[in-house]
Amino acid sequence: MDHRHKHASVSESLLRPVRWIATFILGVSLLVPRTAQPAEPTTAKDVVASVQATYAKVTAVRADFTQVTTNMLTGVEEKKRGRIQLERPRKMRLELGLPLEFALVSDGVTQWVYSAPQKQLLVQKVLGTSSSGSIDRLIDDLGQLSDLFEVALLPPTVPPKPIHVLILKPKTPNGVKRLELVVKKQSYLLQDLILTDANDGVTKMGFTGVVLGGDVPDALFAFKAPPGVTVVNQ
Repeated sequence: MDHRHKHASVSESLLRPVRWIATFILGVSLLVPRTAQPAEPTTAKDVVASVQATYAKVTAVRADFTQVTTNMLTGVEEKKRGRIQLERPRKMRLELGLPLEFALVSDGVTQWVYSAPQKQLLVQKVLGTSSSGSIDRLIDDLGQLSDLFEVALLPPTVPPKPIHVLILKPKTPNGVKRLELVVKKQSYLLQDLILTDANDGVTKMGFTGVVLGGDVPDALFAFKAPPGVTVVNQ
């Protein structure tokens, strides 16, 4: 077997769903609370416009989250806790599990993908943002949201809830079938993110303890391999 192909496969299986999640947190959750508006938007276009108009006002965010992954074949749910720390334009640190099971870290140039079960650390160069349809484009500009996705707004519930629910379907295949973004009305802060992958697996993340702004130490955006871990440079 080509070991390079094996490592690439491991990397892709670990990276794809978490990278989509981290990208959307990086874009959508970098919002500042808005002052109350006379009326909330009622169309997908207007909600997207409100999100895109506000997300770039803060350059850093920290949040805790609970992640629930559902296997659609077995119905089995797996629940884990994690933390994410982000700094625009392209820095992120996502940690999952306690003790640490998985980490995705990027300083904007180099990306580290750590798997404790596999005792492996993949070191990669961050992909560029010029390729059409690339998810990486969103890291630099969430204003391209409507360019990359078909966006629909779910109708309000009865009784109404203080949230907007956006359904996004990629225009170009990227291993993800559907994303559901739940944002709070007026503030447009991200509350939940639900991802359905190409195999109909569902990952839901609920966010708490969100801290907007402030300084995030640069040292957080690098990762050192723990003892006994194999480092694979790609």
